[in-house]
Amino acid sequence: MEDITKFELKAETLLTNLLLEKLYSMESEVELLRAELAAAVRGNDILRAEVQNTQDDLSYATHKLKDLELQILKKDENINCLQTDFEESTKQLTIMKEILPKVSGDRDMLWERVKQCSEENMLLSAEDNILKKKIEALEEDLLLKEGQITILKDMLKEDF
Repeated sequence: MEDITKFELKAETLLTNLLLEKLYSMESEVELLRAELAAAVRGNDILRAEVQNTQDDLSYATHKLKDLELQILKKDENINCLQTDFEESTKQLTIMKEILPKVSGDRDMLWERVKQCSEENMLLSAEDNILKKKIEALEEDLLLKEGQITILKDMLKEDF
């Protein structure tokens, strides 16, 4: 019986050692799993932060896109206004091109008329000067004649 008890005690010791090794092995596995879990949690936190950053970037990009779309709409409106102004200017230019020959012809005609009037003015000025000289000569003649008449009157008065 002692042998059986020794044998049982040895068996229990072996079983205890085996269970202790199994326990240490499981504790190592638990530590390993805890480390893996901690790493997974850190990875998850990093991924959440990256997702949040990506969402923030997406929100900023969406806002920027809407701002750019508004700018494009304004630029399109400006382009349409400029096109309308250009078309109106083109119409006015076409009208001006049609009017220009007539205006140029009128200007040339008026210039010729100015030249003619200038020539007539020169001729009239020359004629005016001639007539003034004739008037001066006639006035001198008149004064001379009046003087002669006065002398003749005085002579006639003396004779009577």
